[in-house]
Amino acid sequence: MSKDVVSELKQITDVLTEELDKAPYVKGFRVGEGQALAVAIPKTLIELWQILKICVAHDLIILMQASNTGVTGGSTPNENNYDRDIVVVSTRHLKGLQLIENAQQVLTFPGTTLTELENALKPHQREPHSVIGSSCIGASVIGGVCNNSGGSLIRRGPAFTEKSLFAQINAQGQLELVNHLGIDLGNTPEEIFSRLEKKEYTTGTQPDWNGRLWADGYAQDLRDVESAKPTRFNGNPTYLHDSAGCSGKLAVFAVRLPTFEASGASSTFYIGTNDEYELVELRRHLLQHLTVLPQQAEYIHKEAFDLTQQYAKHIYRAIDWFGAEKIPELFELKNTWAKRVQKIPFLPKNTIDRVIQWVNRITPSGIKKRIMDYHHRFEHHLMIKTDASQKQELQQHLQTFFANRTGQFFECNAAEEKNAFLIRFGVGGCTVYYCESEAINTNERLIAFDFALRRNDDEWRVKLPPHLQEQIMFDSCCGHFFCFVNHQDYILKPNVDGKKFKQDVLKYLDERGAKYPAEHNVGHLYHASQDYQDHFKELDPTNSFNPGIGKTSKCKHWH
Repeated sequence: MSKDVVSELKQITDVLTEELDKAPYVKGFRVGEGQALAVAIPKTLIELWQILKICVAHDLIILMQASNTGVTGGSTPNENNYDRDIVVVSTRHLKGLQLIENAQQVLTFPGTTLTELENALKPHQREPHSVIGSSCIGASVIGGVCNNSGGSLIRRGPAFTEKSLFAQINAQGQLELVNHLGIDLGNTPEEIFSRLEKKEYTTGTQPDWNGRLWADGYAQDLRDVESAKPTRFNGNPTYLHDSAGCSGKLAVFAVRLPTFEASGASSTFYIGTNDEYELVELRRHLLQHLTVLPQQAEYIHKEAFDLTQQYAKHIYRAIDWFGAEKIPELFELKNTWAKRVQKIPFLPKNTIDRVIQWVNRITPSGIKKRIMDYHHRFEHHLMIKTDASQKQELQQHLQTFFANRTGQFFECNAAEEKNAFLIRFGVGGCTVYYCESEAINTNERLIAFDFALRRNDDEWRVKLPPHLQEQIMFDSCCGHFFCFVNHQDYILKPNVDGKKFKQDVLKYLDERGAKYPAEHNVGHLYHASQDYQDHFKELDPTNSFNPGIGKTSKCKHWH
């Protein structure tokens, strides 16, 4: 049957079947790897629909994949214990975005990246809900919605919309196309996709067009610093609706999202301290007393800073030189050379990664002098970016707060502001790049945690007991500080039981009342809550899309 399926798919679109060609699609950015019968790469929405029909007809597992930038293995096969063959459907070529309602809203297709959307909105003095965050170079807009990704913008909360166009498989095993965009596009899939791609429609004509498009009210929730509940986390029932939080249990063709007035001029303050409790007190104070919340408040720990300038220098320098939009091309070029090198018997499989790290060692860090000075002096680093109109108020609060404390701060110039956030961006991948260069199995020794703390928690860092701490070789911590979302990576020493280590840390997080994951999705690393599982089963009753997500059943009909 496999030959018949591949033959049918090849009549529709580009299909990869060779192991080396499939490799970038069946291995996660950080963790997760498995086998797939084929990788299908549609170029149009109708091709995507036809691929889905073939997969359903042959009772195959469908694994939708956008940019494969996820860090919990949720968009790749996970091991090889499925009850049906898998077809990975890569949507990276399905580019397209359409500005509607005078650029106050946007429709995006599956392959549209955050960077592409951001650039398209600049001439209109608008910006998207999310901007490039801590780890997702080339991340897709729809991928963010499907994962309820949070991002670094304080006022806007997780990615969310009630308006999308998607395909699902009903309880009878039939493929259905559901139009909840609030736009009349016709009746048949062919008509709907044609009118959508040609923009042959008008908005505001359907009675349900004005559904929720974003997590309004999030910023106000954030100010409640006495609450014992985290503000945002994956599986929060508040933000589960159709494609929002679907975790790949639907095939999403388009989403409708708001855009926001561009923030204009901004000011960034760089804060350093050796006392994390000062930062926690500062967070509470500013959330309670600032008239307008800042745009961003990003944290970096000293060790994460070290690892980034050693192993992720090529990323933040490349973004600085070429722009974020060029990074996916560079990754694709790297993958091409990696495949070539792997065909040379006497060269290590990670030769390209080793060459990259050799270049990192011999090139300057590119870190500005005042930032590097703070790195040498302080363990904890916080960058707060606010509207220029709010600069004076924030500066006065900082001066008063640190008058009798040990921490210090300075206002960044334009070059320092750019430099600081590029370093923060690089933190997300530093542990991965180290593991790649040292040929370390990330599935065994890179243990990542992505959790949301209680709003009234009085600690920020993870405090592990000595018997766990001694199992760690490297520790990288960063996060969205005002949202109290912490990204904690550990590279374990050789021969440590990674699964037991992870369970012990999760038990510790449970004791602190944290919720996990906060924004990177459950993937194949975390158990989905009962609310989350109920959402999955409602969307995908036959369990044909991305089975096993959230450590659920991989079997048909959830058996």
